[in-house]
This record gives sequence, structure tokens and C-alpha cells, in this order.
Amino acid sequence: MRLWLSTCLDDFSSEFDDIEEMFRRGLTRLILQKRGRNGTPCATESEYERWLLSLPMELRDRIWVRGTPDMAERLDVRGCVCDVKTLAGDVPERWKRTDCVALCHDLAEMALLPEWVSAVLVGPVFQPQSALEPVSTLGAAALSRIFENANENPPRVIAFGGIDHENLSEIKDLPLQGISLLGGIWNYADPVNAFIKLSRACGGGIR
Repeated sequence: MRLWLSTCLDDFSSEFDDIEEMFRRGLTRLILQKRGRNGTPCATESEYERWLLSLPMELRDRIWVRGTPDMAERLDVRGCVCDVKTLAGDVPERWKRTDCVALCHDLAEMALLPEWVSAVLVGPVFQPQSALEPVSTLGAAALSRIFENANENPPRVIAFGGIDHENLSEIKDLPLQGISLLGGIWNYADPVNAFIKLSRACGGGIR
């Protein structure tokens, strides 16, 4: 099971040092998602570009941006995380050449999942630690039902939302492609150590 890490929604002083150290310690999947500097829910493409300039260029091959396939191509990153409704239906053929992860907030949205997307980010499974107020969650039982009628090729599911070392055991045995973490890493005083512990719990190799 692969560990994905979402960036902290707001910038902080040691962020780039922590992220580079996590990459050195085995991180291979980073989702870039930031609030805009003017208080908007999502940063602009130019704000993402400025953020990316603070990391070595070679790390862009391990970064997925929260945005469109076109944005991912212009930013020269590995791929994008995009709402499933944006990817459903007729899309430009060039989008299908981008590594796209579809974001689903409920199981009904999975019916819209195009076959060409590389994976689906499903959740929140548990109450997100980064949420300012309670949100609706799927729970471990609903997540497991995704795989009940799966054939030999189960959905390529990445679980997200409130996952940390205390509840990982509730979903660890499911045939997940990975888990995505945010508060389970960034809410700790030592995010790098939190990453190392969770990566080991997921069976990841740590250097």
C-alpha cells in the first residue's frame, strides 16, 4: 500500500525542508494543494508555480497538483487530482495522456469514474484532522463495500480523510492502492517522524 502525502493547506517556515527530507526518506507521491493567498479555497496556477520553484526540479515527477490535466502539463508535474465530475464525459484526448487521480466524496460518484483515470481518491473516511468543523464521512465499513463485488481488477482506490497511526488498522487490510495523509502528518510537531512511522506501518521502505 503506497503512502500519498498532501501538502499543508497553508505555508509554514520549515515546509520545504520537511518535504525534501520526506522525499529522501522514501516519499514518492505528493499532492500539491494550497489555499490562495487572497483567502480563496485553492491557489492559482501562478501561486503553485512559485511554490514549486522552492523545490528541486527533479521532484516534480513525484508531484500531483490539485487542478486540471492542462495545469499539470503547464507546471510540468507528474499528474493532477481532479473532481470526478470534471473528468467524466467528453474530455480532450490530451487529458487522457496525463496521470489523473479522480476525487470522489461519496460512493455514488464512483459510477462516473472513467476507465482511463489512474486511480480514485475516496473519502473522507474518518473525520479530517484539518477540518475546521465536522464533515460527513464514509467510515471504514462503507470503504470496504467498494471491494465486495470487485472482480480480479478491483478499483484503484486511494483512501483519504482523518487517517493516522491510531485508525490505520481499520482499513490496512483492504486492497487499497494507497492512503493519502494530511493532518496525520502535518498536525504533529515533527512531521518527518510522523511520516516515517506511518510509512513503516503501511509497509513502505524507509531510508
